[in-house]
Amino acid sequence: FEFDQIVKDIHFQLNEQLKCLEQRIETQLSILSEIQEYFRRRADVEFDYAKNLDNLHKQINQKHRAQKARRETWFFQSIYNLWETMVQDTRSHVKYHTIMSDICGKYMHDKFNEIADDTRRMFMKCKSVGLASHEDIYKVLNELKSTMKTYHQYQSESKQAEQKLRNILQQIAKIKNAKKQKAMEKRVEKRQMKYTETKVKAFKARNDYIMTIESVNAALQKYCSDDVPDLIDCMNFGFHTSIAKCIQMYLSAQDNIKRGRQMTIETLNRAIGDLDTVIDKQKYLESYSSIFTIPKKIKFEPHKGDEVATVNAQVLIRDDMQSRFKQMQNRLASLKTEHDEIFKTIEATEQSLMEYINTKNSDVSDLFKDLNLPQNTSKNTRIEIEDYYVEKFKQYTLSSNLISRLQARHDIMQKALGATPPIGAVEDKK
Repeated sequence: FEFDQIVKDIHFQLNEQLKCLEQRIETQLSILSEIQEYFRRRADVEFDYAKNLDNLHKQINQKHRAQKARRETWFFQSIYNLWETMVQDTRSHVKYHTIMSDICGKYMHDKFNEIADDTRRMFMKCKSVGLASHEDIYKVLNELKSTMKTYHQYQSESKQAEQKLRNILQQIAKIKNAKKQKAMEKRVEKRQMKYTETKVKAFKARNDYIMTIESVNAALQKYCSDDVPDLIDCMNFGFHTSIAKCIQMYLSAQDNIKRGRQMTIETLNRAIGDLDTVIDKQKYLESYSSIFTIPKKIKFEPHKGDEVATVNAQVLIRDDMQSRFKQMQNRLASLKTEHDEIFKTIEATEQSLMEYINTKNSDVSDLFKDLNLPQNTSKNTRIEIEDYYVEKFKQYTLSSNLISRLQARHDIMQKALGATPPIGAVEDKK
């Protein structure tokens, strides 16, 4: 009964093993299905993103064409090239993410279906191998049952023959008659032969029984230790490699998008490097040269009969002109000193304002580390610096203009005071 229970337990265990292996495959396929579902949804996201980018590109171009006449001067600005670069780059990313959508939603989806089909097919084939191994084990268990039965049978027969031999030997020992003893010896010999024969059978049966036990134990040991792991390997043959190759398809797409983004970074960096205030200003002034050109010089319109068209130091006004000339020299010197100080202040203020602008943190790496960006300086600080800078710039501009005006007066007075009146010129005594 104990052996029958052991065999029953082995049957149950082997069947449970196949059920567990089937559950294992189903678990793997469930996870695979979730991965497939993720990429299906990712394909939708990529498609929507590409569609939104495409709409953005179209809307911007439509607006640009509609306002083309109003945007003629855009071409003179270096930031126009930056804007155009970003708009054109958007079109490239429409292509990238459309391809990514196809890869996730079509190529990878089909590949995952193929992996699932291959896995199920391999499982069924390997399951048949497992069942064949089970049949072999059941066969040796039946063989063991048969050898065990034979062993016990021959052992019983051997014990019975031994007992009969002992009985007849005891009977001979009690017989005193030599003639009867001689007659009994044939029976003893016969019983001895029978005992020997059954003993040999019992020995052989026991050996067969023990060897079959070892064989069965070896088969069970081999199956559980080697065959089951090998069976699992066979069921999963190429499973992880196939998934890895499929994910590498996604990584390859990401790598190509990464290269596209790197090209975007390089292109935008070049566009940023091409931003040039001086060139922008020059192009703009050249394009509107008729508006920003120096106005036509105003000419002296003499009174009828007045033929003198230059400033000259007539005797009657020479002393006054010299006095005014000295005052103007002093004022110019004072204004130029003040002007230089204003310029130095402007330079320092420009540096402060630029430092403020540069403190605006354009590096957002910390946001990708789950950290907060440093707080920007108060907007009021910039406004204060701006107001001060513009005020000084106003003073500098007005001062420069005043100096230019006074310098023109100074130079023409200096020329008049240093020159003698032309010969034959009529002296104005007014």
